Amino acid sequence: ARPDQRKDTRMKLYGFRGTRSNRVEWMLREVGADYEFVKVDLQAGEQKKADHVERHAHALVPAFEDGDVRIIESAAAALYLADKFADKHLAPPPGSAERARYYQFAVYAVSTLDESVLPLFFHKVLLPPEKRSQARVDEKTPIWETAAGFLTKQLGAGPYLLGKSFSAADVIVGYDLAVAGRAGLLDGHPKLGEYLGRLASREAFQKVFQS
Repeated sequence: ARPDQRKDTRMKLYGFRGTRSNRVEWMLREVGADYEFVKVDLQAGEQKKADHVERHAHALVPAFEDGDVRIIESAAAALYLADKFADKHLAPPPGSAERARYYQFAVYAVSTLDESVLPLFFHKVLLPPEKRSQARVDEKTPIWETAAGFLTKQLGAGPYLLGKSFSAADVIVGYDLAVAGRAGLLDGHPKLGEYLGRLASREAFQKVFQS
């Protein structure tokens, strides 16, 4: 914990493990933040209770709080933490070409990867067989395959999305790849599999995804 983070101003992450809450908690662990994880049990419908709807108007997770700061978008929380803990060097300098790539990957993750990987995971793995939709799988698979090709090309020969430097962009995109791996979507994409392996070797990743 940093000395200016008193107990009464501790960061709070309202979430449910396995969801996009993982993206924020992974980032919290990467920066070494002092935070409290408050479980919102989706299976029990706790996300629909009035106190949580006050935190997140859409009755979803995560909801992140840092004093007066309130963030309900997982990628936004990760970007915020990278800037707040600038000494961890998880964000490139503002105005640089690397910063442009960094922003692109963060937005691409939530606009394209989340919208293809998560439905595929639901309809290939998570939902009971009678609730799965092959039409949904057929709709989202081409989007994922294009995304996989794009990310493979963008990785190039570097270990991370920005080359040699691990950044919050790897956390934001890495969450989707962790889900994609569970859905068998990395088969036939060896470079992405190797990339996920590097991310999964990080202590912060292991504490969140294997807890």
